[in-house]
Amino acid sequence: MKKKVALLVPLLTFSIATSPLAHPGNTDGNGGHYCRTNCAKWGLETGEYHYHNGGGGSSSGGGSSDRSSGAGSSSSSPSNEPSPAEIAAQQEAADRSKGEKEGYDSGYKDGYAAATKNAEGSGSESYNEGYKTGYEKGHVEGQKKLEAEKIKAQKEGAALGQKTDTLSVPGKYTENTVLKDAFTESFNEVVKARDEKFIAKYSKMGYEDGLEDMRQTLDNMKESYYQAYEDGFKKGLAEFKDKYVQKGYNAAFTHLKYQAPKMDNPKYIKWYKEGFESNEEVQEIQEAGFELGDSGEDYVLPEEYKHAEVVFKHYYDKGLEKHKEDTAQTAAGAGFIGLAWLARRFYIAKKSIS
Repeated sequence: MKKKVALLVPLLTFSIATSPLAHPGNTDGNGGHYCRTNCAKWGLETGEYHYHNGGGGSSSGGGSSDRSSGAGSSSSSPSNEPSPAEIAAQQEAADRSKGEKEGYDSGYKDGYAAATKNAEGSGSESYNEGYKTGYEKGHVEGQKKLEAEKIKAQKEGAALGQKTDTLSVPGKYTENTVLKDAFTESFNEVVKARDEKFIAKYSKMGYEDGLEDMRQTLDNMKESYYQAYEDGFKKGLAEFKDKYVQKGYNAAFTHLKYQAPKMDNPKYIKWYKEGFESNEEVQEIQEAGFELGDSGEDYVLPEEYKHAEVVFKHYYDKGLEKHKEDTAQTAAGAGFIGLAWLARRFYIAKKSIS
């Protein structure tokens, strides 16, 4: 038994000497320091102060019992206060954390408002570093939220445009310009598309009615739709009128004088007469026919006047009649001159004889 005790004593002494006292690390003036890393491995708590190699003992060389009891010890007790370097590190960490939080809030706000980025902080170097990091993160998150709400605003704007022409932006979008514009633009696009569709519809309807001169009465209609119908009707009616004007115009090639057509509508008769009187080609044909007749040449209808032979022949005859009259007058004048000459010659001869 005594042999076993004798063996255990040196082992325990060695174990105690190599326990927390043997792990690495610099010591302070008291021969110890605070444990910061792998503390559990050495049987210590994180932040626990301990001595190395018997440090912190009395100047008289008193053993560990003197240190534990404090009796007769001339060394100072270990302090629990952090060192200046640790205090500085803690302050930097706190500044960085604060800057990151405030930067995130500011970045999120700017990202959501689509404002110009400004990731510059106003504090210590650590604070500014944290602020910039937080700002970038917040800005991205703010933009994501803005895009999601923008899509929602566009859908709601389009839905309202399908129901009404009156724009009413919800209050939740009025304070954010991007969302307000997204809602408004989507609303206007839907309204514009619907207007274009109905404008085309009523324009075609008006045109077709104008071609038949049958105007419809349209009530309770949007002004732009009504105007589209009116414009279409005027266009169709103009083409409808041209048909009657053209009939009158063509009649001038086959009628020497205007003759009112057999129509019930005075408006159509007016258009017909307008066309008849506007035909300036007839005057050219009249002059060509008259000149040919007045020249005394035989009647030949030019190819380009075949559609107006009645007019051309009529004026040819008038020209030929004039030609004959002129020829007769010329002949009569020549006969009178001849008789006068003979009479004078007779008078002279008679006087000579006498």
